[in-house]
Amino acid sequence: MSPKTDLPSAAPERKGPEGLGAVDRAGTILFTLAAHPQGIGLAELSRETGITMTTAHRLLATLRKRSLVRETPDGLQALGAATLVLSGAFLDGLDVRSEARPFLVALRDETNETCHLGVLASPQIVYIDKIDSTRRVRMVSQVGGTGPAFSTAIGKSFLAYSSVETLDDVLRETNSRREEPVDTVALGKVLAQDRTRGFSTDLEENELGICCVGAPIMDNTGRVVAGVSVSTPRERFDLAGLDRLGANVRGKADDISRTLGYRKPQ
Repeated sequence: MSPKTDLPSAAPERKGPEGLGAVDRAGTILFTLAAHPQGIGLAELSRETGITMTTAHRLLATLRKRSLVRETPDGLQALGAATLVLSGAFLDGLDVRSEARPFLVALRDETNETCHLGVLASPQIVYIDKIDSTRRVRMVSQVGGTGPAFSTAIGKSFLAYSSVETLDDVLRETNSRREEPVDTVALGKVLAQDRTRGFSTDLEENELGICCVGAPIMDNTGRVVAGVSVSTPRERFDLAGLDRLGANVRGKADDISRTLGYRKPQ
């Protein structure tokens, strides 16, 4: 028998453009709060999302009823505890996470650097698993953390093997949030190079002092579904050994792909 919960009853269904627009704005608010784990003020939230303060205030009140949003002691708006329920269910339903973990551990053991598994949630990469380096100085990150797809190693490895439609969607969403648009010509050349060599790099493009090498994971249909990466502080990154590290990362990504049923075309 399922335990009782104190969740409020569902609100009356609102059909039509107005209801759909509210869902879209609520989603925008949640993703913006995810980018500010410590919380964000209402005025700043309104500026970042383009949602009026009145509408944002009303949507936040509704999201708080579902514990999807909370107010910090400082009066800031932040994600609520119910998002853990959603993220936990999402992670538990990802077969790629359980299949990839042994290979992620092996990659960490071989490199003794922090290794990540990530998926695309346009225009971001979401890290769904992580194996920490045992070294004292290492990359600080967390499961559930995000990074721009266009500038992270996992993101670029994902985009290099994605459809034109997916790439266009990521760039459109990315540019809507940036003052300076992404150089699509330059990015296209990088992705073409990544397809040729089989891995992608992030040489302090996303975070100063951190270098990453990533490779794509395919499912049984040949569709890229995730990516794996090794992240290392700049002072330990061996640029001369990049191809060797890239081949290692790509090898582990291929191993994970095979467990998911992927077979390379002959």
